[in-house]
Amino acid sequence: MKYWTRWHTPQRRLMPAKLVSWLTDVDSLTRRLQQHNQYDFSVQLLSNSWIKPLTDECQCLNVSNTALAYQREVRLMDGGVANVYARTIVPRDTFMVMPSRFNNLGNKSLGELLFTDPSVKRGPIEVACLKPGQWLYEMAVLDETYRPDELWGRRSHFYLGGKKLLVNEIFLPTLEWD
Repeated sequence: MKYWTRWHTPQRRLMPAKLVSWLTDVDSLTRRLQQHNQYDFSVQLLSNSWIKPLTDECQCLNVSNTALAYQREVRLMDGGVANVYARTIVPRDTFMVMPSRFNNLGNKSLGELLFTDPSVKRGPIEVACLKPGQWLYEMAVLDETYRPDELWGRRSHFYLGGKKLLVNEIFLPTLEWD
């Protein structure tokens, strides 16, 4: 299995036209899905634990590849259908800025925390086309019955008190694009 993913600055000509607005939107994905969904929006918590991040995540966050980081994996749901797989990596020093907020999220959206706190800043968005065999692709489709030829995702840094965390959002083919 290939663990690395090739992330790059969004270039409209390289992305599927139907996904451009989803991949490049700097506002809250939670809010957009709440407005877009046909059924009730919900967050399905898959895991939250301390792990060693992927090599490209360590490089992106400037942390040692032996350091543990807090990982939160969720599926963003439209009724009983998952539309987005999200993986957040929070280095220890960032986690310590607000440990109770991360520990108490449960099935709540991280987006609500990030986009309602005026002190939180978002960095630039990067996008990637994920293929079968890549780790993020495999995690995104782990609970799905359909394995498309590719998935598109985006990631960006958020800064809490000047400290970074990384949010990966992988768009599943079940999302009806508009």
